[in-house]
Amino acid sequence: MNYKNIPYCLLFVVTIMGCKKETTTRVNTTSNANTQSIIASDELTLNNELDQAVDDAIAVLSNHNAAIAGAISDSISPAAYEINYFGNESNNTKSRSASDSIHLNTTLWVTAGATATITFGDVNNKAYEVLFKTNNTSITLTGKATITNVSGGLLQGLSPTDSMVVHIKASVSYTYNDNATIVQLYTWNFNQLRTFKKPDTTINAITWGDTAIKKFTNVESWGLNRYGDSAYCTITSTIVQNITNLNLAYNPLSGAGIIQNITEPILTTYGVNQQGTPISNGIPYGFIITWTNNGGQAQNVIGYYY
Repeated sequence: MNYKNIPYCLLFVVTIMGCKKETTTRVNTTSNANTQSIIASDELTLNNELDQAVDDAIAVLSNHNAAIAGAISDSISPAAYEINYFGNESNNTKSRSASDSIHLNTTLWVTAGATATITFGDVNNKAYEVLFKTNNTSITLTGKATITNVSGGLLQGLSPTDSMVVHIKASVSYTYNDNATIVQLYTWNFNQLRTFKKPDTTINAITWGDTAIKKFTNVESWGLNRYGDSAYCTITSTIVQNITNLNLAYNPLSGAGIIQNITEPILTTYGVNQQGTPISNGIPYGFIITWTNNGGQAQNVIGYYY
């Protein structure tokens, strides 16, 4: 994700008039739009890439011959599969490299309650890496996810009146620069309920937070951000993604969430136009973040998807 930098400094002057003297109170506030934008973009990128990797595994579990963008899948045994990522996706905006393994835990995936474990990277390729070609940045993930087929059924078997519900729990270490002399790793956790629906020829994924931590409810992910904050991300309106059209790069069509427990909590609304207004059809421009700064003033930045 990228964003518009809006550097500014606000100076508010409040003048109090009396009969004999004048008192002037100055409140200085410095813009932190750049930091807030990075925090929100990082959270969106982490979720989008984890979602896509998990959905790839669900597709392979549902259909062993499923076509995966920029990858090939292989059946190691009746209960073990591997996805080898090797190149660009169809829209050429990013490339992925890794060998992710999927282990089905005894019960057939079609059965309600079936579970599987996904390992990001393996002994030969130790990380799941995504390179974003539009701005030459990357993100690298290692770790594991456990997925549960709550509803039962298969992804390719969805009908317009049907749905498939999957519970996702994951813990990953991530970095935004694995070429640094000293690689800084951060830990991020996920606990999500993901519902798949097929209203027509497309499949939509609808995500909701599935845990409560401290005073926060509907938490879908949490961990350390690149500034060392322990952040908790709550969903206030379900996140909707079209996972069939890869040109959308897993960017949400709609939904909203709050990044909590940071100095200035951020409300992110997804699927907006260039004016920051949510749209109900077409391809959204991006997202809008709003927060209150340390001087008590409401702030916002409109960020664009890439």
